[in-house]
Amino acid sequence: MKNQKFKADRVIRWGFVIASLLFMLFVLNEVIQAATSREDQLKMIDRKEWVESIVVRDNTLDLRHAERGLSVYSKTAGIDLAIYDAKRHLLYSTDDQAEKTLFTGSLPLFRMKDHSAVYISPLKSNHTIAGYVLIKGRGTVIVGLGLLYFFIFLAGVGLLFYRDYIIRSYAVPIRFATNMAEKMLEGSHELIASDSVRQESVLRLNLAMNRLSEAFHEINRSYATQRDSMATLIENIGNGLIFIDGSGRINYVNKTYKETFKTTANHWEFADYEKVIPYEEVVAMIDEAFRTRQRLSRQLRLAVHIEIKHFDVSCAPIINKHKKIRGIVVVFHDITDIKKLENMRKDFVANVSHELKTPITSLIGFTETLLDGAKDDKELEEQFLNIILHESRRLQSLIKDLLELSKIEQDYFSIQWQTVSLSKLLDSVLLIFSEKASEKDIQIEKLPGDEGWALGDPYRIRQIMINLITNAIAYTPQHGKVTLSVREKNNLAQFIISDTGIGIEKDQIPRIFERFYRVDKARSRDLGGTGLGLAIVKHLVEVHEGMIDVESRLGKGTTFTISFKGTEAPIG
Repeated sequence: MKNQKFKADRVIRWGFVIASLLFMLFVLNEVIQAATSREDQLKMIDRKEWVESIVVRDNTLDLRHAERGLSVYSKTAGIDLAIYDAKRHLLYSTDDQAEKTLFTGSLPLFRMKDHSAVYISPLKSNHTIAGYVLIKGRGTVIVGLGLLYFFIFLAGVGLLFYRDYIIRSYAVPIRFATNMAEKMLEGSHELIASDSVRQESVLRLNLAMNRLSEAFHEINRSYATQRDSMATLIENIGNGLIFIDGSGRINYVNKTYKETFKTTANHWEFADYEKVIPYEEVVAMIDEAFRTRQRLSRQLRLAVHIEIKHFDVSCAPIINKHKKIRGIVVVFHDITDIKKLENMRKDFVANVSHELKTPITSLIGFTETLLDGAKDDKELEEQFLNIILHESRRLQSLIKDLLELSKIEQDYFSIQWQTVSLSKLLDSVLLIFSEKASEKDIQIEKLPGDEGWALGDPYRIRQIMINLITNAIAYTPQHGKVTLSVREKNNLAQFIISDTGIGIEKDQIPRIFERFYRVDKARSRDLGGTGLGLAIVKHLVEVHEGMIDVESRLGKGTTFTISFKGTEAPIG
């Protein structure tokens, strides 16, 4: 297709050039013919004036003594002469075929016919026409004019050939250099210009393009290395990063931020930071950094999904050499673990002491009472011993949960990954709670659903279910209802538990997974709760690389959704 178009263009170009050459030759020939015709006309006028000086006397024609001179002049000049009187009748002629009567018409007249020039003009004397003269002679002929035209045509065609040769010699290398430059701009450096051409200028161009390609390749490789290194550094720096341009639009959000804050942030790019960043404290810091152009650093408590995390947030303005702010870099350094360690040092002794105080006080108090003589009263002794047993079991449960939580939080803690049916695990767990639910007249209902094939440790998943169902029964009033279900959704296997209990206030939801935190402290202690159940659940779900979602309405109930990694059902 390309070759056909090239051939068509070439034919059109050649046709146009040949037509132009022919037109130029035609115009040149017309100019030459006009010039020779004018020259012949001037000669005829001179001859007419000579004849007029010979034959006109006193306003009349006098041929008596002029005929011989006219005859000699005619032969010498190679022309034919004819003299007519005032009435246009022939008086004298050197041509036997001359017209006897001269035609009537406008005179003087000059015309060319078959390379012959004819000139007819009145003979005057004192502005009076005495007669007429007709001069006929051979016109001027330029010898070799056709050959000249032929050589001019050949020269034009030769120039066209030479032009095509020049174009082929330079246009092809230039096109190649252009294509090579475009490829370099696209990042491709595969094309190499030839270094064996004859033309020195083309050779210099090719060598320069090759050097340019090598330099660009080196620059691009260096830039790509630096870019990849910077991207790797930014993505894996361990801190969340947000880049905001000078107009307040978000340009980049790194992977660490998305993972830390559990968001995809797909709609954040090129959006105003005020509209998409969900934390008012962070937005206020960015506003202040834009306003003051000073670096800011603060420690903030931010709600991330279902928990509260601590961050060291820094806002650093980017200022150019003209002192204009080009953007803001916001860095989120997660110091939650550090804060937890600090708080654990402060709170652990206080919390454990507080949790141990009541059962130990009860044990000591009732033991002392028994020793003081209450053991003699069998009924009172049995009542006190039951209380001592209850508090001992509560103390045992607390120590067991503390040891379990401590074990789960160890770095070496691992689980036995298996393919597990959540539905079957739930069926086995429900057998444990039938009696306990009956005591409070609480209805436990398992809704029909999927098998819920998941990857996980069946013992630990069972522990998660037991803790959640225990909490649901504990915080649901008499005659309430606990609903359980299993479903498969988006490559996840989910265990869902809903109750009609007391519910949780929205601002307390992120805190329910903290150690020793109770929504209703009095109710929890009365029911023997340790305040560590949900903390254990949270850590076990994290070990399973799962997620917890909590929805609750105060006075209406709470729904926990635990998502595990889904898998295919085992074969056989």
